[in-house]
Amino acid sequence: MSPLRESDIVGNQIEAIGVKKGLRIGIVRALFRSALTERMQTLVQQRAARFDAKITRERLARGALETPLLAQELLQRKDIDGVVVLGVVIQGTTAHDDVVVRSATDALVRTSLEVGKPVGIGIIGPGVTLEQAHERVEEYAQGALDAVLLGCQQLRKK
Repeated sequence: MSPLRESDIVGNQIEAIGVKKGLRIGIVRALFRSALTERMQTLVQQRAARFDAKITRERLARGALETPLLAQELLQRKDIDGVVVLGVVIQGTTAHDDVVVRSATDALVRTSLEVGKPVGIGIIGPGVTLEQAHERVEEYAQGALDAVLLGCQQLRKK
């Protein structure tokens, strides 16, 4: 039997909290490393169905750097409660992967704060190999959706 991962523990706690049904979620998925990001999107869709959340809008970005603008567009819609962003940035021979991930996540956090809706950041990287990215797909996909579900639940308590 494999040990419980932190994402499993958090996921179980989210189930115990009893997330409100019918949340409307958008997904922004990077096309770069699409074999991985498509798998992540499938995992998010399956998990969302478990919580009776609806994936109502999807946007495709070239890569992680292009996701913040599309996430902002979705977050500004009245029919979206939160957005999951999925991407993979593999370590290269320069610091480019670090710059890309930091820039994208900074912009996504700022957008979430400005709009007042949660963003689940499921961008794998920086500093990961392709093999490590494959190992993290499930954890990052689940974690990004769980961040949106929990954020929506807590904001609705206001």
